[in-house]
Amino acid sequence: MVLSTLFSCIAASFLLLNAAIVNAVPMNEAQPLTKRGSKLHGKFLHITDIHIDPLYLEGADPDSYCHKHGKKRSSESGKFGALGTDCDTPQALVDATFKFLKKSVKDIDFIIYTGDTARHDRDDNNELTQKEIIKSHTTVMKYFQKAYDTKHVPYIPTIGNNDGFNHNDVKKNDKIFKKLESIWEPLNLNLTSTFTKGGYYIQEVIKGKLSIVNLNTMYFFEKNDEVDDCDSSSSAAAIQMKWLTKILQLYSKKKGHQLYLMGHVPPIDDDGSKLYKDQCYKQYMKLLGQYGSTISDDTLNAVVSDGGDHKYTVMSADDDDAEDEKKKLQKTSVGLFNAPSVVPKNNPALRVYTYDTGKSDNFPVGTIRDWHQYYVDLEKANDNRNAKFQLEYQASKLYGVDHFDGPGVGKAILKIANDKKARKQYKKYAKVSSK
Repeated sequence: MVLSTLFSCIAASFLLLNAAIVNAVPMNEAQPLTKRGSKLHGKFLHITDIHIDPLYLEGADPDSYCHKHGKKRSSESGKFGALGTDCDTPQALVDATFKFLKKSVKDIDFIIYTGDTARHDRDDNNELTQKEIIKSHTTVMKYFQKAYDTKHVPYIPTIGNNDGFNHNDVKKNDKIFKKLESIWEPLNLNLTSTFTKGGYYIQEVIKGKLSIVNLNTMYFFEKNDEVDDCDSSSSAAAIQMKWLTKILQLYSKKKGHQLYLMGHVPPIDDDGSKLYKDQCYKQYMKLLGQYGSTISDDTLNAVVSDGGDHKYTVMSADDDDAEDEKKKLQKTSVGLFNAPSVVPKNNPALRVYTYDTGKSDNFPVGTIRDWHQYYVDLEKANDNRNAKFQLEYQASKLYGVDHFDGPGVGKAILKIANDKKARKQYKKYAKVSSK
C-alpha cells in the first residue's frame, strides 16, 4: 500500500506492573534494545513501502509493470524507477537509498520500518511466489544490517498488505508469521505467541522509557476477507483490539514510560475514506482519543472529540472546516500521519524524526519534536543516472510548531488552514514534490 502507512505515538504515564493485568496480556517483558543515558541521540528513522522488484528492467514498458520491453524503449522507466506508474522499485533505487542511509543518516536510536517489502502481485505473466516473498524479506533485512549495526540500532519491522502470501488477506496463525519469525531472529525482537499467532508484538527500545506497540493492522483492514470485524469476539481483529486495550491500560499506569503505536494500514485513506472495518475503526479511534498524544508521518490529521459521548473523528490538515473547528483542534487527542514511500508512485522519500529523550521536563519522553523529509527527484536522477537524496522540508518550519503532541498537531493544522503559503507547500510535500 503506497502512502498509507500509520506510525502512531501514544503518550501514557506509568506506575508499577499489575500482575493480574500482566497475566491477562499475552506478553513477555523483552530486554531493551537500546541503553539509557548519554548514548541516546534523540533521532530515529522511519522508512516504508520498499517493494523491491528483482524483475524490473530499465527501459521496459510500464504497461508490463516494467518487466518486459516494448517495441520501443520507454523513457518513463529509468534506472531508478518509473515515476507515477504501477512499476515497483528497481534494485538500483534500493541500493541508492541504503547508500544514503549509511553515509548520511547516522546517530539514530532505532529504525521503524512499516512494511510492504515485496513487489506487488500484479503481473499475470510473472506471478509472485512464496519463495520470492521470503527472499524479498531476507534481502531487505540484509540491507538494513549492512547499513546499521542492528544489535545497537534496533530495527523494528511490521507486516504490510503485500508482505504475506495472499495479497490483503492475513488470517489467524498465518504461515507468514513463522517465516518472518525465522528471518527476524537475529534482531532479538520480542516475538512471543502474540506474533506467531497474530503478527503483533510490543518491543521496549529505551529501557524504562519507551516501547513500541507493533500492530498487525491487516486484521483491521476492510479488504482482508479472512478476518471478521471487531464486534465478533472470536475474530483475530477483536482479539488484537482487546490486547491493545490492555496494553494501553497497563502502560497508562507506568510513570514516565511512553508508547509508540505503529502499523502499515492507517484508519483512513488519503481521501478521508475509512480503511478499517467499521467496528474496528470505531474502537481504534476511541482508544486513540482516550490514550493518544502524538502520531507521526505524511498527511497531517488530528483525532478530535465530537463531544461527551466518547466519539472521535479525524480532521485533515487541508480540511475546509479546520478553522471552524478551532476549539476542537486546540484539544486534539492525537495526530495521524501517512508516510512517504520508497516505491516511486511519487518521488521516493523517507524521514528522520527528532524526539524528546526525557532530558528536559517540558515534554514526555518520545514526544515528536521535529522531522526532516529527504527525497529523490526521480526524473532528474534518471536523467543524470545518479540518485541523490536531498532535504525536501523540515516539519517545524512548515507547520510553525516545535513539538507534535496532540495540541502541537492541532496548531499545525490551523497553520495550514490559515496560511495560504504553508497550505500550498503542504500539498506539494504531500505528493513528495512530484509534478
